[in-house]
Amino acid sequence: MQYFGAVSPDGVSPYLKAYITSEDYTVVGYIGQGASLQIASMWTSPFEGDNAGSIAGIETVASAAQSTTTTTSVNRWNSLMVWQGSQAPSISLPLDLMAIYNPSVEVDGAIKALCAMVSPELKDVEPGGRRPYVCAVNIGRRFLLADVVIQDVSYSLDAPRTSDGYYLSNTVTLQLSGMAVQNRSEVAGLFI
Repeated sequence: MQYFGAVSPDGVSPYLKAYITSEDYTVVGYIGQGASLQIASMWTSPFEGDNAGSIAGIETVASAAQSTTTTTSVNRWNSLMVWQGSQAPSISLPLDLMAIYNPSVEVDGAIKALCAMVSPELKDVEPGGRRPYVCAVNIGRRFLLADVVIQDVSYSLDAPRTSDGYYLSNTVTLQLSGMAVQNRSEVAGLFI
């Protein structure tokens, strides 16, 4: 296992850091401003158009009646929401990297490791390559999500550099997603 990012003693609380771990790399960075987590359920309202006024042949009469009176053929049942499923948790994580002792390890190495984590290992012609590894993310030592995929890695190309060309600091923005929905019984276990 290779370690990159804020791995040296820096006096910063681990509660202010995020840890991304795959099969062969661990990257530690400072949680950046705007970091967010989203857990979403998908609900639809499939009965919106199902009312007495929408029946063929009656709809014109119902629309005329509604436009000239204060009554409607729509009822509360038409607004009933139906659950269609849930999405896996998604995380937008700005990760601040800063060189204190070794820019090659603390900033450049961390960026290289994150770019490797998001990348597959494909063969030139034949099938049988490898998709990107699943990783785990630990945010502030208080939220742990295993089986996470990195969907996007972006960083600034014009960040300040040393005279050797290594980044002095950079912010890497990660878009992460869980591999699957978390059950209600599992959610409390994510918060450690």
